[in-house]
Amino acid sequence: MENTTNTESWIVDRVEHLAHRRLARAPTVWRDTSNFMAIDRDDVVELGGELYLVTCTEQERRFGLEGEPKFWVKRALSLATGRMHILKLVFHEVFQVHIRNQRIRCVRSAEKEGRVLDLTRGDGRFMQGRAVPDSAGNLVRVLDFISGVDLLTLLNSRPRPHEEYFRGEFPALLVRTIDAFAAIGRLHDAGLCHGDIRNDHVLIEHGSGCFKWIDFDLMQENPDFDVWTLGNILHCVVGQGFVTFQEVMRDRPDTAPLLSTSDASVFFPNRVMNLEKVYPYVPAKLNAVLMRFAEGGGAAYATVQQIVDDLRDCLADCDRVATGQAGGIATV
Repeated sequence: MENTTNTESWIVDRVEHLAHRRLARAPTVWRDTSNFMAIDRDDVVELGGELYLVTCTEQERRFGLEGEPKFWVKRALSLATGRMHILKLVFHEVFQVHIRNQRIRCVRSAEKEGRVLDLTRGDGRFMQGRAVPDSAGNLVRVLDFISGVDLLTLLNSRPRPHEEYFRGEFPALLVRTIDAFAAIGRLHDAGLCHGDIRNDHVLIEHGSGCFKWIDFDLMQENPDFDVWTLGNILHCVVGQGFVTFQEVMRDRPDTAPLLSTSDASVFFPNRVMNLEKVYPYVPAKLNAVLMRFAEGGGAAYATVQQIVDDLRDCLADCDRVATGQAGGIATV
């Protein structure tokens, strides 16, 4: 941390020009971001000779943790270009997740995320940015800000009967989902992984409707983790959000007796993966793909490409279910 004097006047002037406000205090410039908990709004972070004004700390979006601050992730304005960025500071974390009787060790790696950014530069299916070391060698990821919403928010923002959704918007969303899955396959072909596939790590860009993967700093010892977790994304898209046993018992009491534990998601046992039982118009081929992620399903997928190939084989059936409606590409 350092209170600068030679650049202070320039910082104050640039903030007033770009943000149309005066700083309430003399700017504090951070070149070492190790103590990310102390970096606050209106502080300045210097990376690679460029100055970034911190405007806020990002918050967790996932279910059950909404609003929790992510102190290692800052929204920041480049004082050189006026563009908004996300700064991901180095956060060391190790934890385990459980799938059936397996325990999978997850580790955060800034270096791995930097390799993904290098590989996918220019590919619109991925967040864009670069990894820049600070003065202490911490590898900070400077990311382009994406204006959009996560997948679940998009689906929840348009409440309608599921059948209307499935016969209308769904076929086009499935096409975008397949392309997003193929993007993960590109990582695997390069010996990398996403590592944290969740519905809130797929952003749908405002205007274009493009699916963009974000957050690549987790890695696991088990390379199949991405393959398993793609099933959660497919469940969300087909089900127009998450379909749980509790919801089926409440809203479809006639259907509930047809369900068993074999219909549950391997990853989230409270979710119904056998959606054909809930929505009979879901094509059998598509439901068969979903069931590969269920407790009572067939053999688990071994590669992302297998999922992509099977989903592409489902497109014609989904179009037929749509009864000729175009469906339109979703934009927000």
